Amino acid sequence: MTSIFFRFLLALLLCPHLLWAWGAEGHRTVAQIAERHLSRKAQRQVKELLGTETLADVSAWADDVRNTPEYKATGPWHFVNQPLGLDFPAFTQQLKAQTEPNAYQALQDNLRILADKKLPREQRSVALKFVVHIVGDIHQPMHISRAEDKGGNTIQLQFQGKGTNLHRLWDSGLLQAQGLTYLQMAANYGQPGKRQAKIWRRDSMEQWLFQSYQLSTQLYAEAPTGTTLDETYFTTHIEQVRQRLAQAGIRLAEVLNKSLG
Repeated sequence: MTSIFFRFLLALLLCPHLLWAWGAEGHRTVAQIAERHLSRKAQRQVKELLGTETLADVSAWADDVRNTPEYKATGPWHFVNQPLGLDFPAFTQQLKAQTEPNAYQALQDNLRILADKKLPREQRSVALKFVVHIVGDIHQPMHISRAEDKGGNTIQLQFQGKGTNLHRLWDSGLLQAQGLTYLQMAANYGQPGKRQAKIWRRDSMEQWLFQSYQLSTQLYAEAPTGTTLDETYFTTHIEQVRQRLAQAGIRLAEVLNKSLG
């Protein structure tokens, strides 16, 4: 038992982002929103690639397999590390210059695989699962953040009388505080106005990440280690959580419509 405990502690230290973005409910919400905005051609392609499974069904698959031997190398595909204090041009320059594996690079690579209908179905199906997940990941602000605190995992906080950390709070804590299922969240957040949805679709992928980066910068400043957060924090930030889920769903549908349509 003792050896198992120490192996668990070692995993915590070695894994840069052990706590996964949005949790399963958040990823399902993003995927459910996207499904409602797919074109008919994209819907047919998704069915061909996934069979009886839906986008929501496979939305957390990339987390489920990341520690298996076959997919161990995909761990860095879930986040992007950037130092704080960058404006958009500097952020974009550093983002494009990164050579180590990251979510930005992985999303583009998997979109290319997904769009290539000459490739085997199985390969494109795996790429689709990664695209669904990574789009969700990069809209969670703590996944576009600092390397030194492992995306907020080492920033210890108190929320609703319980211990947590900054990453976990944005991964699942704020979502769970609402008391809603992913179907309820998708129904509530997944129908923005046409003008708003058009703006979200028009934003570049670099802007998606920079928006998360701007939010994580704000969150770091608000909640250093040891901070006790009350209900005010929830009411202040829950709309940002809801917007990021909605943006992720709309934008996921957009890239799938382009790649599969």
